[in-house]
Amino acid sequence: MFKLSVIFKRAFLDSLPVLMGYSTMGFAAGVLLAAKGDVPFAPVWGCLSAAAFVSGTLSFAIVPLLASSSSLIAIAVLTLAINFRYAFYGISMLSRWKDVKILKKLFLIHMLTDENYALETSSPIEHSRLYERYCTYLSALNLSYWVIGVTLGAFSVYALERALSPERIKAATEGVEFAMVALFIVIFTEQIKGFLRRGN
Repeated sequence: MFKLSVIFKRAFLDSLPVLMGYSTMGFAAGVLLAAKGDVPFAPVWGCLSAAAFVSGTLSFAIVPLLASSSSLIAIAVLTLAINFRYAFYGISMLSRWKDVKILKKLFLIHMLTDENYALETSSPIEHSRLYERYCTYLSALNLSYWVIGVTLGAFSVYALERALSPERIKAATEGVEFAMVALFIVIFTEQIKGFLRRGN
């Protein structure tokens, strides 16, 4: 029991930077979905979609397709194109998760975002059972951050619609899409800085 509490604490501490990113980016994705996605009762859509696809890129990219009532095939193709790289993450982790039960393994593969993959592959935990617990806790925590962020963002717009016209809300949320671009720029800059530090 002690070891498990230590593993949870390690997963929680490692997830704190992800909390900052997922909650803010999730909030922006939820705002965009509710303001421009043209979906009924956006908080429910936000919660379900955030749990179904944890990809921030997809959460932003899918909004125009929802707004234009695109076909399920178009949405499926977009989802596959954006999330294709995650398949390689999953393949590289199969040896580490070879003894994990199938349902948990599917959950862990579903949650292999860039952030989870980076944390899981750099974890110093070697014991397979403890490593499985670490990955499970980390995935559950990061999923909760994303779902809460998207749901709160969608709910805030849903609540504002009682007081403001949809046109004013759409005008006020212009440029929210840039949040994803800004995040990529920050991540790319940090990776370059980390690479240069390691090179010295």
